[in-house]
Parts: sequence; structure tokens; C-alpha cells
Amino acid sequence: MTQIYIISGPAGVGKSTTSNKLAKQFHHSAYIKGDLIHHMVVGGYVPPWESEESLTLTWENIADLSINFVQARKHVIIDYVAFPEEVETFSRKLCSHVKDVEIKYVVLWVDRAELIRRDALREKEHQMGARCLELAEMFTRKKIDQRFVYDTTSIHPSALNEVLSTIRDDTRFTY
Repeated sequence: MTQIYIISGPAGVGKSTTSNKLAKQFHHSAYIKGDLIHHMVVGGYVPPWESEESLTLTWENIADLSINFVQARKHVIIDYVAFPEEVETFSRKLCSHVKDVEIKYVVLWVDRAELIRRDALREKEHQMGARCLELAEMFTRKKIDQRFVYDTTSIHPSALNEVLSTIRDDTRFTY
């Protein structure tokens, strides 16, 4: 069965590192970076958090790419901030076009101090500063079903393989 992994969480939590390594564990996979999708718009660019239209377009394109990759029998790993309503819309669209696909939704999480620490370790041009905490607060307000939340605060970066195994094998993340 082909799988789609939606790796979400606030900026700086480790989505890109986790997603990239997860994609490399499969012989046939595609890695979709949501940030690259919404940055494809050049003229008239509006950040997705400032425009519902921009956010909808980004998710439509992520869904279309995912459908194409699943039809080509590729596992898909999506690296993007995804709240439950986006995952639900994505899932409905995907399931109306392809069958025999499993969607996993993982919200990576760390406490505030660790989030700030990790953001500070990023290259200067990729640091998000206060935006990390704003996104963490948004996830808290959305009251994400805790079965999808994976708290990696106390997991050392050298244990990334353990994190990847949990994401792949734990059925609690199945959407």
C-alpha cells in the first residue's frame, strides 16, 4: 500500500530534517516541501498565513502532486504546516482520485524553550523568531487530537532513526 506522510508542526520543530530523512528510507518516494510550492507564486505573492486564497492554492497543488506521485506508486512525504482542516480537505480530494493509499498525519512538537533553541541553530536567513511561537500557539488553539502529536523535546538529534521508525510504524498517526 502506498503511504502519504504529512509531517507538520511549528516552524523550527524539525519538519524538514525528519521529512527528508523519512523520504530517503523508501526505495520509491517523493518529498514535497510545501514552502517551495507556495513560493512558486512570484508576482502577487502573499504568505499563506495572510491569505486564505494563497493557502488554498498551495494545498490544491500539494494534493495534485501527491495524486500524481501515488499513481506512479511513490510514497509521498509532505513537509508543511498542516492543521486538521487542511488535512481533511487534502484527504477528501486525494481519496476521490486514488484508492489503496494510507495517510499518516504527524504533528512534531517540542516545548517552547526547545523550539527557540532549535530556531536559533538554523541558518540566519531561515530563522523564524517569533513566528515559531505564533505557530506553536496556533497549534495549541486548534486543539489537535493528541494521537497525532509526537513530542520530540527530550529526544536527542542522534536518535532520529528512532523517530523515523515511530512515524513509520505507529498506527496512531494513521488518519
